[in-house]
Amino acid sequence: MFKPTLLPSALRPLAAVATALWLMLAASAVTAQETIERLAPPFPMEQLTRPTIPEKSFNIRDYGAREMDGQDGPMITEPVRRAIQAAVEAGGGKVVIPAGNWLSGPIHLKSNINLHLERNAEVFFSTDRELYLPVVHQRHEGVEAYNYSPMIYAAHVENVAITGQGTLNGQGEPWWDWFEKHGAPPRVLASQFPLSQRIFGKGSGMEGMRPSFVVFWKSENILVEGVRLVDGPMWNLHLVYSENIIVRRTRIESMKAPNGDGIVVDSSRNVLIEHNDIQTDSDAIVLKSGLNEDGLNINIPTENVVIRHFSARNVRNTGVAFGSETSGGIRNVYVHNGLFDGIGRGIGFRTERGRGNVVENIWVRDITMRNLTYEGVSINTFFTGRSATGPAPLVRNIRLRSISIDRSPTAINLTGLPEKWLENITLENVKITNAEMAVQVTRVKNLVLKDVSVRSQSLAMQVMDTYELRLERVSLQDRVPGGPLRLEGRYTGAVFIDDSLEIDDIQFGRDVSREVVNPESTRQAW
Repeated sequence: MFKPTLLPSALRPLAAVATALWLMLAASAVTAQETIERLAPPFPMEQLTRPTIPEKSFNIRDYGAREMDGQDGPMITEPVRRAIQAAVEAGGGKVVIPAGNWLSGPIHLKSNINLHLERNAEVFFSTDRELYLPVVHQRHEGVEAYNYSPMIYAAHVENVAITGQGTLNGQGEPWWDWFEKHGAPPRVLASQFPLSQRIFGKGSGMEGMRPSFVVFWKSENILVEGVRLVDGPMWNLHLVYSENIIVRRTRIESMKAPNGDGIVVDSSRNVLIEHNDIQTDSDAIVLKSGLNEDGLNINIPTENVVIRHFSARNVRNTGVAFGSETSGGIRNVYVHNGLFDGIGRGIGFRTERGRGNVVENIWVRDITMRNLTYEGVSINTFFTGRSATGPAPLVRNIRLRSISIDRSPTAINLTGLPEKWLENITLENVKITNAEMAVQVTRVKNLVLKDVSVRSQSLAMQVMDTYELRLERVSLQDRVPGGPLRLEGRYTGAVFIDDSLEIDDIQFGRDVSREVVNPESTRQAW
């Protein structure tokens, strides 16, 4: 049944104005900037273009679709299916959902189809879970399974798009309540059984696994442009085992959903994400590649991804997150020109023992962060602590440049595992203001800070068990006595400073001698 999510009356005018403004901007942007700016990442990557889909239109009204009658049906599921089939038989085309309110069950896309939502069109997806049966193949938080169909599902297709200025409304609240009743599904336990036995859904004996809102599965040449996604059951836009993908000028609003991540790139390659605005109670943009044994066995990385010109506001967790499911590996990612405002953390790498594989070759630049609940930048391979077991992951070759972090408890936190340190981390042209604790570093090999300015309430920079630390044109200011840089840990060594810091600016823990700073034996390298 249709069950719209209602805002308090005092907030409705503000929400209406915000939505109208977004629709106006989205419409003008799509028409005025049809050309996609050329990609220029610091790694080899092919230029991406929109998929070629015939322009012939198939209006769902012509196939029996009728608008909602008040707060109920009729359903447009079958008319949409007929319109898609007619377009397929004609060689492909645009399936048009016109202005109006529509009620639907799951929509399964096919090759050479553009599902186009006209301005002021809103599709409300039914809250009746039985309509999303039979189960389909998908990936739930890094583990493959069979589960209720997503609201929109595109599997094994090519040249497929979702476009327009309309809204897809997942009406997620009943799914969220259902999640609270059943708890998180046992994904780790499920991964110990053959895929054929991982069936979640009515009659299976296992419940509680919510589908993602929109899923592209093992597909290529994908475009999502201009549309607005509201209140999906779980992850909103999930791109799995797919390639040649463009997601641009979307707005995602998922402020109440548990695990309501905005855009999830999952073991996919050649991806452009640009000009998106995301507000979510979880992560905004996430890169993943599978969980533990399941992900290690499948071993498909996420690679060649450009994320640019975007904003993440009122995000409870992370603006751009790497992991925590990283078992297929993540490499070659370029993130630039982004705004994080009022979020949990800005850039977050999170993985742990059991994941294995490598996260590497990541470039981040020209990012503004403010009003953070946790860290501005966090790279943590010790994500859930000592309880995790299994192969250790490696994070290396991370370069962050031109980053501004204003108002955060901890601006930068870098934490490697005892058996596998972080490697080759560079922070350049970073400005940190109004931080409680600015920079904390534990178990890193080859860390470079260049043109970094820190203004911290407590200790500006604390370093534990770090080898090959280079500080060039670094300004550290705090309000505690004894010096703004503290070196600790028996494995700390080969620390190089230039004349922007004095030896008296450094506090030495009991396991660290003054001789580790600018050591004679390795000074030539500096």
